[in-house]
Amino acid sequence: MKSAWPLFLAWKQLFPSQKKVSFFSLLAIVGVALGVNVMIVVVAFMQGFQQKFRSDIIDAQGHARAVPLKKQVDWKKDTKKISLQPEVEKVSPYIQGHLLLQNRDYHAVPFSMGIDPSQSDGVLPLNQFLQKGFIPIQGYESRDVTPVPTTDLLDDDVVFITQQVANRLGVRSATALLFDDQNDSSEKGRVLVEQLDPYVESDEWKIEFIDEDKYNIRNQQGSIDINCTFNQPLEDLGWGYPKFKLVEGNKPFSKGDQFKFQIFRSSTIEIYSPSMIEKAKSDEMSPPREVRVGGIFQVPWQGFHTDALIGTDRFMEDMRGEENACDGFFIKFQTDYLHDENKLGELCARLEGELEGDWSIIPWFIENAWFFDLLKFEEYLMVLIMIPIGLVAAFAIAIALMTTVLRKIREIGLLIAMGGTRFSVGMIFCMQGFIIGSLGAFIGCGMALTFIRYRDSLMSFIVTRIAGEDGQAGVTQFYDFYSLEVSYPWESEQSMITFLTFIFFAIGVSTLAGLLPAWRASRMNPAEALRSE
Repeated sequence: MKSAWPLFLAWKQLFPSQKKVSFFSLLAIVGVALGVNVMIVVVAFMQGFQQKFRSDIIDAQGHARAVPLKKQVDWKKDTKKISLQPEVEKVSPYIQGHLLLQNRDYHAVPFSMGIDPSQSDGVLPLNQFLQKGFIPIQGYESRDVTPVPTTDLLDDDVVFITQQVANRLGVRSATALLFDDQNDSSEKGRVLVEQLDPYVESDEWKIEFIDEDKYNIRNQQGSIDINCTFNQPLEDLGWGYPKFKLVEGNKPFSKGDQFKFQIFRSSTIEIYSPSMIEKAKSDEMSPPREVRVGGIFQVPWQGFHTDALIGTDRFMEDMRGEENACDGFFIKFQTDYLHDENKLGELCARLEGELEGDWSIIPWFIENAWFFDLLKFEEYLMVLIMIPIGLVAAFAIAIALMTTVLRKIREIGLLIAMGGTRFSVGMIFCMQGFIIGSLGAFIGCGMALTFIRYRDSLMSFIVTRIAGEDGQAGVTQFYDFYSLEVSYPWESEQSMITFLTFIFFAIGVSTLAGLLPAWRASRMNPAEALRSE
């Protein structure tokens, strides 16, 4: 215990027995804790953004993209060769280009892509993008009950467009509104619009119950008037008619219960291809291609084209006037290659050799290297900005400890006179910095874990106070805090390194802050110190 007395005295000076709380110690520890908390949270959020963008990019274009190096390649043979590789999970060919869209006097020139409609579960999760791109409509005494479209609706005369294109052209997909139903109890069942295909016509539909087991379904145009029983599912009326679904409630339906729906047809847009424009220059008249809007999609990756159109591969071949065309294919590998960029790069290089040099296979991190370099720069810049926070806390600790040395000159001289070595006396103040840094780092980590745990509630509070309820959607469009995957230190090696780095940084800086006071105390002459007033 003889060698531990500097640590004991350091602790007693920071937390005297006669005081419940030491004001200096409390402020120093809180200052270090706030600095550690801010540095960890900022870096953790930056890493969360990188992980989010990484996932969004892979969802939008897969792990890699194959680009042909020659104009004419046997892409079907090459696609099959790649898909048979054991490391490959999915392969999706595509055709791309730009088309001119027109609706009345409004125009748009979106990036257009053609895919095989049979590959609904291909590299691009188009159904997931359609879920995020739903645009509701408001109606008087009614609510929007439009079902989210799926890739099953995609055909040669149906296209999906982004919300920006839809707003620019003033178009939308088929829509269904439910008027206030006349059921006398909310515990009864309800009727859902399960599907609206792009060819459905504008009409008013009524489903009225004759008794608790029978109901009638009819439209205003008079083409449909059918009596059905509750035990049988609603009849699928076929293409061009809405598909309804009954949902049973806690109480049975009764006579007179009815549901009224107003169905609006999908918009039609005219499409001009570059080949049509060239024909027009040669005085050759070519009518535009008319297609229906099947749905609105939204890709979470902001690097994807905001003005975009997706149709079938046959549709794009017709618009370009080419047969058996392919501008490349997206590749998705097994999950083992998701986080190992070196392994993924080696695999892409090997697959290029398999294709005999006809294709260039570009990994996602190479194609988007500029973006992640920017994110890394932002992360390093934020760290450089945050480091002075820790240094400010260190200077405050050093000043406070130096003040303590000046106040305790006689006690220091007495310790040296009683046989304490100058090194041991100096260690008292280094130990005080170490204790402050350790406690501050521990509390700061706890605060950071709390912030990560309740980040959604905290960010909602902050964004709402700054941008308001209406501006919250606009903020989350670019900074979607709610979908960030911020890992805890026990879940991710990268997160663990972040926590440990700032813990050691705080302890090291706080300990170094005690060096100057320690040096000042160790150089005191005990005789002069004892005579000090």
